[in-house]
Amino acid sequence: MRKLDKEAVVKIAKGACFLGSGGGGPLSITPAIIENIFKATDSVEVVEIKDVPDDAEIAISAGMGSPQGAAGMTFDTAPSVAFNTVSKQYGKPLTHVAAIEVGAANSVIPMLVAAHNKIPLIDANGAGRAVPTLPSTTFNQVKIQPTPAVLSAVGVPGNPVESCPLGDTAEQVEDWAQGVLTTNPNFTKYKAGAVALWPFSGTKLKQGSGADVAAIGGSLVLAENIGGALDSLTPIDSVKEVLNGSGKKYNYLGTGQVIAVKEESVGALDGGIVEVDMGGYIIELPYLNEFLGAFIWDTQKPTYILGPDMICCMTPDGEPLSNPSIKSEFENGPFEMAVFTIQADAPMRKKAMFDMFAANIKKLYPAFSGGFKEEGKLTMDWAWTEV
Repeated sequence: MRKLDKEAVVKIAKGACFLGSGGGGPLSITPAIIENIFKATDSVEVVEIKDVPDDAEIAISAGMGSPQGAAGMTFDTAPSVAFNTVSKQYGKPLTHVAAIEVGAANSVIPMLVAAHNKIPLIDANGAGRAVPTLPSTTFNQVKIQPTPAVLSAVGVPGNPVESCPLGDTAEQVEDWAQGVLTTNPNFTKYKAGAVALWPFSGTKLKQGSGADVAAIGGSLVLAENIGGALDSLTPIDSVKEVLNGSGKKYNYLGTGQVIAVKEESVGALDGGIVEVDMGGYIIELPYLNEFLGAFIWDTQKPTYILGPDMICCMTPDGEPLSNPSIKSEFENGPFEMAVFTIQADAPMRKKAMFDMFAANIKKLYPAFSGGFKEEGKLTMDWAWTEV
């Protein structure tokens, strides 16, 4: 077990914003969340997956909905209200909390639950990046029952809750949550809320191996190291150094100029396409909250990268960029952005996962017909080779 102080959590938020691949909540809301964490505790206790007791009872905590709608929210007590309501419905005291994904907000919101409930946070999450929907997580891959699932309203006195029908699948929970966020008056102001779901045991967490695990570990350590690199005098080179040391397969595509942000909401999700002028060619980055992939329109060899492989962005001077911050920055005109692509962790790199991301891209880019290692009708080649 290790303890995170405030400085470490600030670094984690920055690094998780970069690793979130455009999603996971905007970095701008994390200072208020971090202040709330350290009003409740002096440090956040973190345990690795291997050290979680078999008889531990875990649930997942996150923010859910529109990242742009979440701007200005502190999340106050809403995550703990949802978490504790799940505990009552589950019928067992919850002893640990974990994250649903990696992202600025969704890496620190579980820390708020840990602080309020005086329980450890597990360095584990269901994606190793941010993901657009609940089905595209490792928890769903290994068929952990996602209910009880509870949404709690933020910015509303008492944080009123809505509970999903017991026994629903991850797909049904996603549909239920989208309905609550877009139609329930307690949630529609922000199109966002705090969610708790996926209660399960320590034994279940540690089952499986290789690509067939319940959760991805080590993301907090990587995020903290990336956060430190972003604060250095040479942030791009320092990020490369951290990624090299982590063993991650990545490509640095270079620095270009953001020349367009085309928005298209899909339900409670923020959608659109970011266009980046790389000098000799254009990169298009479709997103639903987080980046779904990249279209690299190099005239010599057009290629595409498909999520869950990651598109991670930052300014040349070290500011990590989520899609809300890209949109906000672009309101002042074109700006410089460095673009990395990072290969997702093995549990995410399954054909079914790539199919989910491809299906989401088609909501924004109907002409796209490519898939996992498949050439698309746009005559673009699959960019990654297998390691």
